[in-house]
Amino acid sequence: MSNLKSDLDEYLLLQSDQKKPSFNVKLPQLKVPFFSSSDPEANSFLKDTDSCFPKLSRLQRIVGFVACLGMGALCMTLSTIYIPVLILKARKFALLYTLGSLFFILSFCFLSGFGSFLKQMFSKPRLLTSLSYSSCLILTLYCALVAKSTAFTVLFAVAQIIALLFMVLGTVPGGATGLKFFGQLFKSTVSASSSVLPV
Repeated sequence: MSNLKSDLDEYLLLQSDQKKPSFNVKLPQLKVPFFSSSDPEANSFLKDTDSCFPKLSRLQRIVGFVACLGMGALCMTLSTIYIPVLILKARKFALLYTLGSLFFILSFCFLSGFGSFLKQMFSKPRLLTSLSYSSCLILTLYCALVAKSTAFTVLFAVAQIIALLFMVLGTVPGGATGLKFFGQLFKSTVSASSSVLPV
């Protein structure tokens, strides 16, 4: 009798296995370049190893980037408060603006790594703009803190703004070409509207 029961259980087990539908569906693998770690080129700006700070994880780099970017924006915003009284408070404007600029540079150092960012910043095609920006930044701090000269502080702060603009345009892909395109678009729009409007 026990033999019959084991045969029946085995038969029912085989029948239940045959009745189960077998689905063999292959889902496509989505590759998101920002988060996938299999492609080394896609995450080259968030490398896990850096010569200066090799222990920083990706999350710590992103947090450092956002924190420094926020501090830079705060310092730049605070520096605009002193624009109406620039003659009286030129050193405070220059110090806040320079500090904000340093925070912006530090934020991008967190993303790409300090060593690789400095190598990229002082590479041969960007050497002139990086040197002019760095020298304007140092001279602004020197004139504001050591020499305490309002005229030279304003002069080097304006030169620093212009050098930063050129450096950003050189860093962003298509920056100069995009600027030329939008400049021509603006020029054609202004010339078309001036020919329509009675002046």
